[in-house]
Amino acid sequence: MNHQQTYRVIVTRDDDHWLADVPELQGAHTFARTLMALDKDVREVIVLAADLPDDAVSSLKLAWEYHTGDAILDAKTARVRALRAKLEQIAAEAGASTAAMALELVDGGMSVRDTAVLLGISPQRVSQMTGHARAS
Repeated sequence: MNHQQTYRVIVTRDDDHWLADVPELQGAHTFARTLMALDKDVREVIVLAADLPDDAVSSLKLAWEYHTGDAILDAKTARVRALRAKLEQIAAEAGASTAAMALELVDGGMSVRDTAVLLGISPQRVSQMTGHARAS
């Protein structure tokens, strides 16, 4: 299996532990007291079960599915995670579009200050994005 694929991780709460299972990898399951510790342990289990190189641990793509015992809570937290993922994607797209537009405007003769106003960012940020220091 390729470590660029996304591994589905099903997490359930059992008393004071979190249990994790990776359905597509036989024998890939583990447990931990905290979700942060579980993340680390799950990554190590996937690397072992999928026979991946050790350095793949940090680059694994994981799709977490949480079952706390409260279906309403699970649905609400899943919605928050989905919204936050969408926000990160939009922020990345906005950043790339802003940088490209700043460069286009400044290279086309627009001043750094006017470009900043047009894009809703600071002149300093325009200078960082474009490498143009002039603030005319």
